[in-house]
Amino acid sequence: MDNLGATFDGGAVSAIAGMAALAFEIKRTNGGTPFVTLPEGYRVHDLENLLPKPVRKRGHFVLRDASSFIAYFKLHQLGSTIYGTVEPPRFVAVIDDHRKDEPGWRDHTAEYACPLSVEWKTWRDASGKGKSQADFAQFIEDNLPDITKPEAAHMLEVSRSLEAKKKVDFASAVRLSNGEVQFTYNEELQGTTAKGQFNVPEEFEIAIPVFEGGPRYAITCRLRYRIAEGKGLVMWHELVRAHKVLEHAVMEVWHEIADQTGQTIFHGTPDTNTRA
Repeated sequence: MDNLGATFDGGAVSAIAGMAALAFEIKRTNGGTPFVTLPEGYRVHDLENLLPKPVRKRGHFVLRDASSFIAYFKLHQLGSTIYGTVEPPRFVAVIDDHRKDEPGWRDHTAEYACPLSVEWKTWRDASGKGKSQADFAQFIEDNLPDITKPEAAHMLEVSRSLEAKKKVDFASAVRLSNGEVQFTYNEELQGTTAKGQFNVPEEFEIAIPVFEGGPRYAITCRLRYRIAEGKGLVMWHELVRAHKVLEHAVMEVWHEIADQTGQTIFHGTPDTNTRA
């Protein structure tokens, strides 16, 4: 027994089983499930860790993109099932799932949780949250590469105008027929009050990926504002129907996984065995 760890093979297993049989009896139910009856004070020890390799596959694997998820599934797909949900976006492959006439352990799984892109989180998290003129102008300038309509040069000009007029008193805001909002303001110049105006678009469009490494989607942003007495403008944007953009992105991944694996994806969350 001293060399058990070094020479553990089929013969050693048989020898251990023979010795163990002296201490307890292995039985089976009518359904074929094995069970043991142990004398008081005895314990059963799992010796799988002494084998050259595990007796079966198991483990939970988290993938960061759809192509990796698909490749992993194809590598181990025998008897596998894929489950998916739209909210939250998530796909889980149960590699050793139940089959029609054969149960599975269900503890070898792969997951793709559709990690959101930095751009999506930036615009989503700022949506609906009021900012000062200067902060909103800085936000627009920082994220200018994401803005597609109107063109970047015009949005940069808008941003600079907001920054330059942060100390004026705004009197009114009027929506124009061309889709812009015209702000009228009063500004103190060398002891006199001068009136001025500038326009900003009422809506603009961004194109950003929803998921890390994914394609870009066009999203309309509505410009919102409030004239705060003595504090200039409070401004923010609102993403228009962002939930539908997210849903569309999930369904495109859904179809990609289904097409590449040849599997029907079950809409739901698997209750898997986590004994691994």
